[in-house]
Amino acid sequence: MSVWNPRTGAAVAVLALAAALTTSPASAAAARTYYVDAVNGSDAAAGTSPATAWKTLTKASGAALAPGDRLLLARGSTWQGQQLAITRSGTSAAPIVVDAYGTAAARPVITGHAEACVSLAGTHIELYNLQVGVARDGVRCTWAGVKVSGHDNVIERNLITGAAAGVYIEQGMRYTAVTANDFVDNNHMSTLTPKNVDDNDDSGAFAILVQGDDSNIGWNEIRGSSAFSYDYGMDGAAVEIFLGSRNRIHHNIAVDNETFTELGTSRDVNPDGSPSDPDGTSGNVFEYNVITGPLTQAALVTRGPQEPGEEPDPNGPVLGTVFRNNSVRLTHADSQGVVCDAGCTNAHLSMSQNIVQAVVKTAYGPGVTDSHHNVFFGARQHQMGGTANVTADPLFDLTDAAQPLRLRAGSPAIDLGVTRFSDQDITGRAIDGSDGPVDAGAYEYDK
Repeated sequence: MSVWNPRTGAAVAVLALAAALTTSPASAAAARTYYVDAVNGSDAAAGTSPATAWKTLTKASGAALAPGDRLLLARGSTWQGQQLAITRSGTSAAPIVVDAYGTAAARPVITGHAEACVSLAGTHIELYNLQVGVARDGVRCTWAGVKVSGHDNVIERNLITGAAAGVYIEQGMRYTAVTANDFVDNNHMSTLTPKNVDDNDDSGAFAILVQGDDSNIGWNEIRGSSAFSYDYGMDGAAVEIFLGSRNRIHHNIAVDNETFTELGTSRDVNPDGSPSDPDGTSGNVFEYNVITGPLTQAALVTRGPQEPGEEPDPNGPVLGTVFRNNSVRLTHADSQGVVCDAGCTNAHLSMSQNIVQAVVKTAYGPGVTDSHHNVFFGARQHQMGGTANVTADPLFDLTDAAQPLRLRAGSPAIDLGVTRFSDQDITGRAIDGSDGPVDAGAYEYDK
């Protein structure tokens, strides 16, 4: 038997995982559990049992948490306008765990903070089973649902909604795992000004905003990251990567987000003359994602350094983006599957074993030739080189909303691939070569 390890993005044996979590009996014996209950708690109480629970997140945030400690929030409780800030750190063997307790069906709700409803400033913190935010003006997490400003943190099995950035991973933060969460309607714009004030400053509606590095973002469902913009008509993204490198975005189902992902760097310099993005934005991998919904206008938007004869792209170049084994079906009238402009070449984008169906363009990148074993369909234009690509109806199964874009018998995507990039498809089905070559797209067809 195995379980999913959110830190590494791999399956590990249960016994091995249990051993790793209990390698220090002394720390495990010393670990404490604290309880917080917004309805029945009291900050004057000890906080060490459900009967003596604290009441406020302010009290909980001040707790001297140590490696292995647990902070449990009562189901059915709501905290509005209070931030849960974890500034202490655990260790890899003994993380600090924040979780829910109790028998009520409703998750604990943290909402209504202007900066971030939950702040993970320490390292080796794990956050489970909360509702962060409410998708309604006046009570939402106005900027971030969860802000990550420490390394090696885990955000898993939460409902995150209503923010400008559901999860925000700050620049320089490494090894954040964002796994098995539901992101719903993170559709707030943090900057929204009329075009006569500024015609290129609107920003927001991100489910996940990644400025950090080496993140593992997988097995999430992401819906409704789309909002009105004066500058762009609509704006938003399921996963926005700006300044971040070597992040792996995989096995996510994304529906009705304005864009699945957009990548960019910054050419700006700090006051001391140093670059604001010293290591650039590079090496980000997108694989086994399902991207669809009538509101989605693009799957991936990235960029090279500059178009010939034009000024350098202020947010380019983005290097080494890999897009493989993704299933994309976009029906929006303006939809484009993959866009790589500003002089994009193979140094900036590689795409293989995808299925891309769109209306305007399936893929744009006139200088890209590292595009192979993809299925393209439906668009008026295709402006990208490559080999062994197929232009044909992918025969998506559109009858199962829970598992969108599965393949039907006879799909040209079946057995089209040549390289096994993952051990599991989007459903968790093993990809082991027992039924022939790997399929293009996010699903292995069950022969």
